[in-house]
Parts: sequence; structure tokens; C-alpha cells
Amino acid sequence: MELEKKNTESKLENLSKIQEEIIDLNNKKKSLEDLNFSMNLAKEVLEESYKEMRNFVTPRFTEKLSENISKITNKKYNNVKVSENEGLMVELENGDYVSANKLSVGTIDQLYLSLRLSIVEDLSKETVPILLDEAFAFYDDERLENILIYLDELLKNRQVIIFTCTNREKEILRKNNICYNYLEI
Repeated sequence: MELEKKNTESKLENLSKIQEEIIDLNNKKKSLEDLNFSMNLAKEVLEESYKEMRNFVTPRFTEKLSENISKITNKKYNNVKVSENEGLMVELENGDYVSANKLSVGTIDQLYLSLRLSIVEDLSKETVPILLDEAFAFYDDERLENILIYLDELLKNRQVIIFTCTNREKEILRKNNICYNYLEI
């Protein structure tokens, strides 16, 4: 009986450990199920947000982006679209679309500035200042003149601060009778 008692106590001890493990594993299972539910819910929300963005925000945004790039480039490039595979695509004068990364550095800079301006206009209804730090470094003089005239027209109600290490901007602003304040640091 003594031997049977020790055997039974040992089995009860093992059974107790197994029951604790089962409780612990059930708690972990519940936590994983909760996490899975949360992740699936987040996935649904993100998918719905993406659909909404693709259907409502992106068309409005690319329309503004196209408008900006058309004006900045003197209508050389009139349309921009977003491709899921290629990213930003720009319509050439012959009607074909080309990936933005195949354009010249100056044109890419124009596109990038146009993109930033579109974001500012689309996301903020407030007239926040626009800060441009060496944004025109790769612009030739014609591109620079186009963008400065466009910025003057587009952003009359905003403060535009241009940081530059050249005098090109100042000369073009003066030549086009665009009001500006100049501060040399």
C-alpha cells in the first residue's frame, strides 16, 4: 500500500503539472486568438482605408499633381498617374506614359516639388508657410523662372521661404517684379 501510495502521489503530482500546463496553454491560446482577431480587424480597416484612398483621395491628389506639373513645366508634362507597379507615371508629349525615375534630374525635382505642393494643398486647409531649402539646385534658369512665377501665383496667401546659396532666385524675382524680402545670413 505504501508503494501504491507513493506511485499515486507521483501520478497526482504529474497530473497537477499537466493541468497547470493546460491552463497556461489555454491562456496563451486565448491571447493568440485575441491578437489574431485584432490583426484581422486592423487588416480590414487598412484594406478599407486603402480602397477609399484609391477611389477618392488618389484621383483628387493626382489631378492636383498633374495641374501643378503642367504649370511648372510650361505644359511639357500634363498628366501624372500612380501605378501600383511603377509608382508615379508621367505622360509625355506624345501621349505615352513613362516612369518618373526615367526622367531627367531637373524634371524629377520639378515633379518632387509638385508632389510636395499637392500634399500641402490637399492635407492642410491652413495657410502654413512653405520652406524650400535648395529645392532648385538642379533647375536650369528656365525651369527656375517658371517655378518662381508659379509659386508667386499659386501661393499668394502663404509665406514662402527659400534657402539658397546662389543669387539666381533673387535675380529672377527682381526681373519678374515679384515682391520678396531678402535676408543674407
